[in-house]
Amino acid sequence: MNERLSRRAFLAGSLALGACRPSISQSWTGGIVGASHDFGHLLRQAPRATTATAEKADVVIVGGGMAGLIAALRLKQAGRDVKVIELENEVGGNSASGRNATSAYPWGAHYVPLPSADMTDVCALLEEFGLGSPDRWKEDALCHDPNERLWYRGRWLEGLMPSYGLDDAARDEVQRFFAKMEEFKQLRGSDGRRAFAIPLENSSRDPDLIALDQLTMADWMTRENFHHPDLRWHVDYGCRDDYGSGFETVSAWAGIHYYASRISSEVFTWPEGNGWLIARLRERLAGHLIPGHLVTRITPEGRVEAVAAGSLNARAWQAEAVVCAAPRFIAKRLIPGQESMPSPTYAPWMVANLTVSKPISQTWDNVLRDSRSLGYIVATHQQLGPASGPTVLTYYQPLDHLPPAEARKEALAKSYAAWCNEILADLSGPHPELRSHLTHLDVWLWGHAMARPVPGFLHGPERAAMSQPLGKIHFAHSDMSLSLFEEACHWGHHAARAILA
Repeated sequence: MNERLSRRAFLAGSLALGACRPSISQSWTGGIVGASHDFGHLLRQAPRATTATAEKADVVIVGGGMAGLIAALRLKQAGRDVKVIELENEVGGNSASGRNATSAYPWGAHYVPLPSADMTDVCALLEEFGLGSPDRWKEDALCHDPNERLWYRGRWLEGLMPSYGLDDAARDEVQRFFAKMEEFKQLRGSDGRRAFAIPLENSSRDPDLIALDQLTMADWMTRENFHHPDLRWHVDYGCRDDYGSGFETVSAWAGIHYYASRISSEVFTWPEGNGWLIARLRERLAGHLIPGHLVTRITPEGRVEAVAAGSLNARAWQAEAVVCAAPRFIAKRLIPGQESMPSPTYAPWMVANLTVSKPISQTWDNVLRDSRSLGYIVATHQQLGPASGPTVLTYYQPLDHLPPAEARKEALAKSYAAWCNEILADLSGPHPELRSHLTHLDVWLWGHAMARPVPGFLHGPERAAMSQPLGKIHFAHSDMSLSLFEEACHWGHHAARAILA
């Protein structure tokens, strides 16, 4: 049985507020931290840099997330003069990370599944970063055991699909479901392609398979007589984990892709999550990054206008090519006359990092069954030897209990104290002692964390149109398919190749 872990791919566009002081009664420090929410919203007021004298550049990349940085790396390696303009003071996007005296820790994407040999772009990048190759990956970067457990009915269970309390009929249903997922994993369409591949663009276009994108995963399970609540919870968890929305919202094609697209269940992970990859990209792009600048306009003729944080000084570049690596909801505001360009809807998330004075889990991924959250991972899990001393827990909660716009509004209105109470109440079941060992708690709100693969999006005409260039502008962002590291890698390479061609 292949039970893939995730919680991947957070995208740009966070709903972050300034840090807040804890109340006097709290024994820990912390606040609501994150990206430049107020500065980013200046885009709505349309500051302009039309009078700025344009600097010359071969390629300007707008957005310093994973896709933009990968495109920049490949273009730089091909000899192009590349400039990467990023709103935040640090690049990283949904792979942002932090560090304190205890450990580094992720604020978003926190691992990379082991790629198969046919995922050539991902394999080449990981090999370049010293992680080995498909015939021999570097073992010390792979997630150590124990790697997952589930809090269910007042006890910790190994694995994410509980067998505790299942009768024979229920076990048969669970086995039938995973056998079906294995069939999908091996299946090829009438066009010879894998039914569910990564990147998505390599998947089969067989009409019978594409039809799965027209109904929800919940409806597909009902149609196929998968009714047991434990199994339906497991699938709902997987959809929330990968896509920030439950199985009643995402398409059946996306839900099956979660189970059927990967060959291996092993993952690379680091204390800072995918921030480790961002650091390698940042090292290789030193001198090409321009952080702290809000891009306000991109023209199909290759002009990029921006204002600097703080001073609001205007800058402009004239490029031979532009890579718009910002999410589509931002891109449509930057390009004149493109306000109605196709755009997905986005799932908001809340992520918290809790520093505690003693280890409370030997397991990397700790999932809570009856919770709005997905549980937490342990940043110090990859350390060799027995756990001792303080650690950092990274806690994830997709805000899918309301429609996205309402969830964003509610998240902005909630105080730091209210977030702390909610997080600690959720964790008090498995860890009643947690509050007494807590020394610091920060909260990060991602307003547009990931594109939601609702029915009709992945195989519809609007998504197909999103990858088409517009004059000198090429697009590279994982919201053009699925919000996964591998998809960001694909789109970064795709844009670089199109420019080099």
